[in-house]
Order: sequence, then structure tokens, then C-alpha cells
Amino acid sequence: MFNSKKPVFLKNPHNYIKEEHIQLFNLSSVIFVPIVHDQQVFGWLTFDQLGEEFDYSMDELTLLEQVGKRLGLYLSRKDDEVSIGTDIQLTERESMILYLLAEGYNNKKMAELLQLSEHTVRDYVSSLMTKFKAKNRTQAVVYGFRLGLLK
Repeated sequence: MFNSKKPVFLKNPHNYIKEEHIQLFNLSSVIFVPIVHDQQVFGWLTFDQLGEEFDYSMDELTLLEQVGKRLGLYLSRKDDEVSIGTDIQLTERESMILYLLAEGYNNKKMAELLQLSEHTVRDYVSSLMTKFKAKNRTQAVVYGFRLGLLK
């Protein structure tokens, strides 16, 4: 059932879903809508009526299918935006500093974690800001995410 790339309606899900889940979630009729893009399934949306049986129209199912496709497109684009091509190369230490910046650490804490002096950490942060042409630490982190150097 979950290999389907189209919405699936189960008027009576007892043959497909474990009884304990039916009881736990108070299921009767269920619609599963795949979130897909280019044959990749990202997940499923589940619709039910809190234990009450229901029917559907083909128009409703078609609309839900479009919702699943648009969500899939959105999720696939998100990954594409992260992998923007860039010529910026970071050293291993710069990558660590960028990650710690993104986590909100200050220079003193980064120096402790990496066993460096605060001045050395400051120099690495300055180097990152220069490479990204960032005006401040926050902007450096934003560029790190946009360029796919942070996830």
C-alpha cells in the first residue's frame, strides 16, 4: 500500500492497520496521501474523522494528491537550495568554528571546546566573515546555511 504514489482510501482499515493502532488513534476510515516528487516518497499525510466512517469524492482525492505533490516539490527544492554551488572553501577548523557559531557559542566557549586561545578563535571568525563578505557573525552563519556549508 505504501508503495503507491497516489492517495489511498481505506473505508475499513482493519485489514491493513494493526488493531492496536486503530484503537490508539480511534481510526475508522482513513486517507493516506503520499508526499512525492520525481518518484521519491518523502512521507505520508493521514486524514481521518476521529473514529467516524466517511466517504470521499474524486475531486477531494485529486486535490489531496496535488497537495502531496506540492509538498514533495517544496521538500525537494529545499535540498536544492542548500546545495548552491560555491567556490568558497573552508578549512576543517573554519568549518568547526562556523558550526559552533551556528550553535550560538561565544568566542570564549569555542576556545575552551577547541583548546585554542580566544584570539585564535577571533581570527577564525574574522576569516569566515571575510570569506562570506559578512558584516557580522549572524550574517556569516546565514551565508553558511545558504551555501550548504551548514545543515
